[in-house]
Amino acid sequence: MKMLTTLLLLASLTAQAATPVSVPEDFALSAEVVNGERWGWWEKSLIVTLPEPIRVLSSNEGFVQALAVVNHAAHPLLWVKAFEELGSEASSGGDVYLSEVEERLSTARAVTQAQLALTATAADMDNLAVATERSGPFVVTALVTAGARSNAHRAGTDMGTNIEAAGTVNVILLLNAQLTDGAQTNAVIMATEAKTAAFQDLSVPSSYTPSVLATGTGTDTVIVVPSSTGPEVTYAGGHAVIGGLIARATHRAVKQALIKQNGFSE
Repeated sequence: MKMLTTLLLLASLTAQAATPVSVPEDFALSAEVVNGERWGWWEKSLIVTLPEPIRVLSSNEGFVQALAVVNHAAHPLLWVKAFEELGSEASSGGDVYLSEVEERLSTARAVTQAQLALTATAADMDNLAVATERSGPFVVTALVTAGARSNAHRAGTDMGTNIEAAGTVNVILLLNAQLTDGAQTNAVIMATEAKTAAFQDLSVPSSYTPSVLATGTGTDTVIVVPSSTGPEVTYAGGHAVIGGLIARATHRAVKQALIKQNGFSE
């Protein structure tokens, strides 16, 4: 029965047309959104296909030798259904659902699950924001989905009690440079600081302490996708050109995504 279910889900996924996402040719990769359905609710996966295995840094999974990077979006009620129907004492329904998603996406893309870097959200992929910054030899693009109505929080003030699926900020960074592991960590810091600046610019309140501004949500993720060619970078922090580009692209895309998803205004 499990095999039949997986095959049916895979057939549903592959039957859907993919919508290309425009990214600079500098990256020599492709990005698209694939639509699907589960339990009568929508699924929309942003899939970035890499030309060769690249060591990417995911705040979910650590370093991954990836051939594809995915931001999987599902209707909020689908997440509720998953937690209710798929959960067990051994694992949460959300984790089981994402494992199924990873299995069918890796099969559809002819990659192993170990070559897939995956993050997820309940924000609508129709509200994806894409921002590109350039300077000198460097190009950085941020692909961002964001929702902050239900679990926005302020780091250092709020203490979460559980993981909520209804809001998150997912940032995928594409870079045309080769980054050391340390530089990729710098990139995560820059993206995180830029995200927080975007929250402050839009005056997003904490869901836990509404009297203060949020710094993010409790489930935010960043995936850094460097290149196997291009300039070699050992430092990508705030004093580096590429660090500034990471921050600008992320800041702009997070603001756009929050405005599109939640209606925040400047």
